[in-house]
This record gives sequence, structure tokens and C-alpha cells, in this order.
Amino acid sequence: GYSGVGKSSLVNEVHKPITQKRGHFVAGKYDQYQRSIPYSAITSAFNQLCDYLLKEPADQVARWRTQILQAVGNSGQVLIEVIPELAKLIGEQPPVPEVHPQAAQNRFNIVLQNFIQVVSHQDYPLVLFIDDLQWADLPSLEMLKVLMTDAQSRYLLVIGAYRDNEVHPAHPLVMT
Repeated sequence: GYSGVGKSSLVNEVHKPITQKRGHFVAGKYDQYQRSIPYSAITSAFNQLCDYLLKEPADQVARWRTQILQAVGNSGQVLIEVIPELAKLIGEQPPVPEVHPQAAQNRFNIVLQNFIQVVSHQDYPLVLFIDDLQWADLPSLEMLKVLMTDAQSRYLLVIGAYRDNEVHPAHPLVMT
């Protein structure tokens, strides 16, 4: 819909019932002037999630840390490069070996999927709201595609909003 019609307000109403059920609602927004920054809205949303997790009681934070470290294995650094706040939760991680770009992308996708499976489960569903997708960069759209097609992530809801008047049939968002 057009700017100002209430897309974001409508989606933000999901926030209340999710948090009442111990779920997490995180949001990010793309900016037309920051299109050159890959993953900017997703980074913002997952940094917000890390902040939420760090505010939980110490024993729960320790549980999150353990579960996330098990899920990401020796590849936690690939997520920290996109989600800097994650370092506060799991600590500094060792560098990952350099590999061919396609292998690096595959590794990133797998580590991200493992991370999402830990932070979104039956007891803690996760809603990821991404606004202004018409300005999303290609890597972000690919990441969202990976997240939304992962059959193992059953407690993740991705909601996107965009201005349909700014998206044409060949736009990357439509193609994704």
C-alpha cells in the first residue's frame, strides 16, 4: 500500500499477543538512502532480538548462550558479522576459514537457519517484521527467502510490508 495507509500500524498490533505468549517481536526497516548496506533492516531486527535475550534472567541468558553456541558450532563469527549484538550473547568467536564464495554463502545460510531454529520454537515464537521491502538489497531478499523456505523453522513468522506503487513486475522483491 501507499505510504501512510497504516501498514506498519496494523502489523505492530501483532506485537501485543506475541509478547503476551512469551514470544519475541522484532522489526527492521529499509531506508531508500541506505540501499548499499546489505542486511540493514534484518541486522537491526536481530540485534533487537539479542538485546531482548540479554535482558532475561541470568540462567535463561546462559541457556540461550549454550543453545546458540551448539547451533552455530565453530561458525558463529559469520553471524556476528551480520548481527554484531550476538557477540554480547555468545562471546567473541574464532575466525572462520576462507572458502569459495558459494561455499561461504551456503555456510552462512546453514548457520542462520540453525540460529533461527534455536531462537524461534514453540515456547518462544518469533515474529520478524520487515518494513519498506521495496528498498531491500538483494542479499537481504535472498536471506529472507532462505528463512521463509526453511521447513524446520516452524515457529518463525516473517511479515513484510512494502509500497506496491513503487514495485514493478521486474522488481527484485517481486522476483524473490
